Amino acid sequence: MISIAAIYSIALLLWSIANWGFAWFFAARIVRPGIGNHRLHENQPFAPKASVLLSLRGCDPFLEQTLRGLLEQSYPDFEVIVVVDNRCDPAWDVAMQVKSERDAQDRIRIVELLNPLPTCSLKCSSLVQATSQISSTSQVVVLVDADVVPHANWLRGVVQPLSDPKVGVVTGNQWFDPRRRDTGSVLRSLWNSGALVATAINANPWAGTCAIRTADLLSSGLVDDWKTSVVDDGPIKAAMTRLGLRVHFDPNLIMVNRDQCTTAFVGRYVTRMLTWSRVYEPTFAGTVVHAAALALFTAGWLLFLIAAICWGDWPAAALLTSSMLIANGCMFLSWRTVRVAVGEAVATRGDSLHRMSWSEAAQVFALLPVCQLTHVFCTIKAIWVRQVNWRGITYRLHSQRRVEMVAYRPYVDNQQVPSEANLSV
Repeated sequence: MISIAAIYSIALLLWSIANWGFAWFFAARIVRPGIGNHRLHENQPFAPKASVLLSLRGCDPFLEQTLRGLLEQSYPDFEVIVVVDNRCDPAWDVAMQVKSERDAQDRIRIVELLNPLPTCSLKCSSLVQATSQISSTSQVVVLVDADVVPHANWLRGVVQPLSDPKVGVVTGNQWFDPRRRDTGSVLRSLWNSGALVATAINANPWAGTCAIRTADLLSSGLVDDWKTSVVDDGPIKAAMTRLGLRVHFDPNLIMVNRDQCTTAFVGRYVTRMLTWSRVYEPTFAGTVVHAAALALFTAGWLLFLIAAICWGDWPAAALLTSSMLIANGCMFLSWRTVRVAVGEAVATRGDSLHRMSWSEAAQVFALLPVCQLTHVFCTIKAIWVRQVNWRGITYRLHSQRRVEMVAYRPYVDNQQVPSEANLSV
């Protein structure tokens, strides 16, 4: 038994070291060079007129800060088109209030979503409507989510890389850094850290912060793709590939999200994110392989440990236990490597991640195995999901280009759907 335990322990450690290798690659080959390139080009005078598109359904926790941040941009020439679900939506009043108090230059246009399409999500319907209303002189379209709080140079940062004619899309991502360290919020942050690495390596767009030339947006067929899509960023990469353009991931556009969530919400959130990945990303096959390997390692470890205990082989049991603790330590090191790199990226704009205490480090160490098991279960679920509820609306997913909104219901207040509906989704 001891020889089997030794072989299994070595395999487990090699798996953990490989995961750390991806984290190191993200930090050393993507984030730090990206920070250097940003500093090199930050003073380039590339600032065409931009149209920022924001879709709202319900009040996100930081919506007011998001709108204020958009109005406080250092960018010279831009407009903000806000499409709200309906005039009774509480987001309408928030947007109107911010506009009346802060919009001295009349940059924001607030419009109601008209005739939502039954063949796509409400968010995609909003973007289709917004693109038809952008200024004729606008050269860049920028997508932003309601849970993104932009700093003063955010718009400059997302537009500037488009000065390279080979770049079709500029994108960032988000890092969850919750103010309260409750279990659900930390668990989501841990899972998202792994998703962030995979997204950056595979150059998959994130519509929370995303810039596209207006001409490319219109000529690529992306607007038509949105008309049959459940998620806004899913079809972007394929649309730009049709034009021979690439996706540029800029680590300086990693946005810090300090929102909270419950443990119950995490399962729904992760399943939905993995469902979007299944529908739109060819790399989902790799996600399935990764989840299967995690499941096999976990099941094998548990099986061997029980067998060693039942047979009274305490050296083998001790070896298996210590190898799992060491492997978990390697996973903690991987997460820490990514976190430090993200901290360096956000520090370039004067932002920061909270200082982690020893008790928080212990919490992360304890939750890492839970996070991995959550990933396994949610991946299995995402493979079979054909219906998703998103902000109170149910969508049937027949195929990548066939989505059915079961029934539209105007958003009235944040209590008409579960209280978590407006968390960062």
